[in-house]
Amino acid sequence: MKAILLLILSSIILLYIPLNRQTPKYRLNIGFDHRIPLLPWTVWIYFSYYLLLPLSIILTWNSRFATSLLVTQIVATAIATILWKIFPNGVIRPQVEVGNRLNERLLRLIYSHDKDCNGLPSGHVLHSFVSCFYLAKLYPQMWVVFFLLLFAISFSTLTTKQHYFVDMIGTLALAPFIIELSSIIHL
Repeated sequence: MKAILLLILSSIILLYIPLNRQTPKYRLNIGFDHRIPLLPWTVWIYFSYYLLLPLSIILTWNSRFATSLLVTQIVATAIATILWKIFPNGVIRPQVEVGNRLNERLLRLIYSHDKDCNGLPSGHVLHSFVSCFYLAKLYPQMWVVFFLLLFAISFSTLTTKQHYFVDMIGTLALAPFIIELSSIIHL
């Protein structure tokens, strides 16, 4: 069952690619977004998401939380996919200085492959919230670490200019409802 859920999750996540190529119709930036600086070094925190998602699956795989994590990630990704399709919104990105430092090169790499659509909800924030939620349930003595990791990844979406503030806050508000909905689905 878990292998099938993992296959479903992987398939739904791949829908991000064509949806990310849409032309955004909406920009959810507010005045506060201009006050958030571009901090290229936070690209490392942003990239930690790509470790967190598979690591959360691996760490929970043999626990009682594995199926719940997978079902919740599937529901979260499905809801995000529907929202991205019917409400294509994106982020205007700044020019990154032409420096050769690794941070700037990685940021330019993200910008070249991850187009400016799919802002709200933030996949980084949503998947990280779900992953950290279940990791904190599995390792309750480390809940502060998972909270800080979620906080860091969420804010890195702002300081890498991948998302606007409304994207981050809206996703953080949506995530608990998705977890609750998933628990009802997965009785």
